[in-house]
Amino acid sequence: MSKRKKPAGPQPAPEAPPRHPAYDPAALVPTATEVDYDDHDLLGQADWVIGGDAARKARQQGLYAGYVLFLGALVYGLPIVQAVFRTSDASSLGEQLRSPVAIALLVASVAALLGAVVFAGRFRGPVVPPMPWIDLVLPVPLDRALALRRWWRYAAVGGLFVGALSGLTVGAGLAFAHVAGVATILVTTLIGTALGVLATRLWLWSQVRSWPGPDRGLSLLWRVPDALRELHAESLRAHSANTSTMAGSALTGNLRTARLALTRPVRHGRSARLRAGRPFGVLVRRDILGLRRTPGAFLSGLGLTVLGGAIVTWAFTQPAAPSIAATIGLLPLYLGFGAWAEGLRLQADNVGTPSLLGTGEVTEAVAHVTVPTVLTVVVLGGWVGVAAALGSLPVSAGLSLWLVLVLVVAGNVLAAFRGSPTFVLRPQMVAIWYAVPAVTVVLLGSIVAVLTKAGNYTWLSVVSWLVYAVLAWAVSKVRRLTYLHRA
Repeated sequence: MSKRKKPAGPQPAPEAPPRHPAYDPAALVPTATEVDYDDHDLLGQADWVIGGDAARKARQQGLYAGYVLFLGALVYGLPIVQAVFRTSDASSLGEQLRSPVAIALLVASVAALLGAVVFAGRFRGPVVPPMPWIDLVLPVPLDRALALRRWWRYAAVGGLFVGALSGLTVGAGLAFAHVAGVATILVTTLIGTALGVLATRLWLWSQVRSWPGPDRGLSLLWRVPDALRELHAESLRAHSANTSTMAGSALTGNLRTARLALTRPVRHGRSARLRAGRPFGVLVRRDILGLRRTPGAFLSGLGLTVLGGAIVTWAFTQPAAPSIAATIGLLPLYLGFGAWAEGLRLQADNVGTPSLLGTGEVTEAVAHVTVPTVLTVVVLGGWVGVAAALGSLPVSAGLSLWLVLVLVVAGNVLAAFRGSPTFVLRPQMVAIWYAVPAVTVVLLGSIVAVLTKAGNYTWLSVVSWLVYAVLAWAVSKVRRLTYLHRA
C-alpha cells in the first residue's frame, strides 16, 4: 500500500469578506490530501493493459513444461540412470563411486555447473520482463521488488522443480538398481532441491552484478527483495535484447549473430602480439593467443574436457564401469573441445573470403583444430596415466580412445561448417539440425564403448571405418561450404 498526495485542484481565491454560513464556495474547493493506493491493484491494471491475457497463458505454459519434463524424467531419465548401475557389478561400482577421485569429480562438476549459471547471468538473468513493462511500469514510484516479483517467482519455482526432479531421478535410479537404500531417494531429492535454489539465486546475483551498483555483495543471495531492487532498468533492457538476439539466432540457424552480441571486450593479453612466420604456424599461434585473451573459454573447455575425459577413460579402462558411462562422458568431452575451437568457428563464419595467408580451406581447418586436439590429448593422456597407475589399462582401451578423439574432432568440424538450414524453419527441425554433430559423436562413441567392453573386435573394426567416414564427411563439408560461398 502506497501513500501519495492527490493532485490539488484550483486554489481558493484571496480572503473575501465573510459570507452567509449556509453557502461558502471556499468550502467546496478540494485541498491536497494523502490517498492510499493499492500497488497490487495498480500492477494488475498495468499487466492487463500491457499483456492482456499473457500472464495466465504464461502460467499455463509453465505448468505444461513442468508436466512434459516430469514425463521425460519418468520415461527416459529413470531407465537411463538404472541402466548405468545395472550393467555392472553393484559392489565394485559402489566402491569406485565412493572413492576420493569420484567424490572430487562430483564436487568439481557441481562447482562447474554453478559457475556456468553465474556466467549465463551476465548475459541473460532470471528476471527479464517484456520491454513495455520496463519502459512504462518500472519508472513509476512503485516498489521495484514488487514490480519484478512475478518473473522471479517463475525462475525460482522452475529452479526448485528441476533440482528436485533431478535428485529424485538419481535417487530412484540408485534405489531401484539396488545400489543404495530407499532413504537415498529422500536424500538426493533434498540435495537436488537445495542445489536448484542455490543455482537460481546465484543466477539472480550474477544478473545484479552485470550492472554497476552500490550493493553487489554475496548477501544478496538471501536478500532477494533487495536484489530485485538493485536491478537497473538499463540492465533489464540489455538482458531483454540479449534474449531476443539469442532466440532469433537459434531459430534462424545463425549462431554468429549471438556470438557477436554476447562477446565481451578483450581485457587479457592485450599486450601480446602475433609473431610472423609460415601460414600454418601463424594460425596455430593465433589460436593460442585467442585462448590467452579469453581465459573464460580456456577454463570452461578445461573443466568440460577433464570431466568428460575422466568418465570416458573410466568407461574404457575399468571392468566395473558400465558401457553407458561412455555415453554420458562423450558430450562434455565434445563440448570442451568446442570451447577451445573458436578459431575453427571464425573460419566457418568468414568462409568464402580470400585467405590473407594463402592457405587452403582444409589446411586452415587442420591448423585451427591443432590446439584443441593437443589439449584434449594431454587431458586424455593424463587420465590414461592415472588408469595405468591403478593397474588396469587394456590395449583395446587405447585404440578406442583414439577413435573417440577422431570422433570428437570430426563432430566439431561438422558443427562449425554446418552452414545455414535449407528447410522450413520450425523449432523441432532446427533443434534436430543443431543436434546432428553431437548425436553422431555420442552414438558412434557409445557403440565403440559397447563393442570394446564386449571384446567384439570384428565389429569394432567396422565401426572404426564409420568413424573415419564421419571425418571424411566433415572435410567434405569444409570444401563444399567454401565453394558454395565463392560461387
